[in-house]
Amino acid sequence: IEIFFGSVSVISDRPVSVGDFCRFGERLGTVEDIGLRSTRIRTLDRTLVSVPNAQFSSMTLENFAKRDKTLFHVTLNLRRDTTPDEVRTLLASLARILTEHAKVEAGALPVRFVGVGTYSLDVEIFTYILTHDGDEFLRMQQDLLLKILDAVELAGTALALPTQASIPYSPSLAQRPGGSALEPMHAG
Repeated sequence: IEIFFGSVSVISDRPVSVGDFCRFGERLGTVEDIGLRSTRIRTLDRTLVSVPNAQFSSMTLENFAKRDKTLFHVTLNLRRDTTPDEVRTLLASLARILTEHAKVEAGALPVRFVGVGTYSLDVEIFTYILTHDGDEFLRMQQDLLLKILDAVELAGTALALPTQASIPYSPSLAQRPGGSALEPMHAG
């Protein structure tokens, strides 16, 4: 009975169709066949997984083929020595890149200066690319990222790299609270 209702659910609700790319549970793959007893999915590792429809109908399914647009979300970490004017120039340039692109749904504020991090000034880009096709999205994402890198360079700044400083400590350089050097301690 469970198999029957699982099959009816998968066939009648149509959460996925043959050819759809989806996430089922913790795995990703393309639906190759929906049968009466099970659904077969080709995984990214190119293996074929057969999931009983009773189990498949109770899984959380994310169908990427049904999306209407694709999220483009990037955080740029700019060097800490970036000036406020350079940040302003970059924000305007990035907004222009996004709003002038025919397949970008830029919204009211697609680019924001969101904070001062430990080693960077952070700029967030949050917009949608008007495609549901994964390959087209990757081509457009690559084009946008290259334009973003050009804009960062033209603004006169660069992306930050996490840094770590080492401060050597020598007892002979230790300071007293009043500012004068402490005498190094000598063993006997």
